[in-house]
Amino acid sequence: MTDMILHHYEISPYSEKVRLGLGLKGLAWGSVEIPVIMPKPDLTALTGGYRKTPVLQIGADIYCDSQLIMRELERRHPTPSFYPAGHGAADALAWW
Repeated sequence: MTDMILHHYEISPYSEKVRLGLGLKGLAWGSVEIPVIMPKPDLTALTGGYRKTPVLQIGADIYCDSQLIMRELERRHPTPSFYPAGHGAADALAWW
């Protein structure tokens, strides 16, 4: 299994979304708390300057933006799914 490391800060609602997703899927992950405000030298070195959080590191792959992270988690670990079976509700949830 590939190690997952979530770079985040506690009060970010986007980080909370990803933490909940990781929990729903029952995935093991590591945590790196980053500063709320700049400078974020460790994150900048990891992302090449991308400043928003959260950032998920899976092996050598880096995923920025909570929607992208959630899609990647769903792709790698489809069960249990984040999305209901019907397209209507799944499309609505994609914007969450």
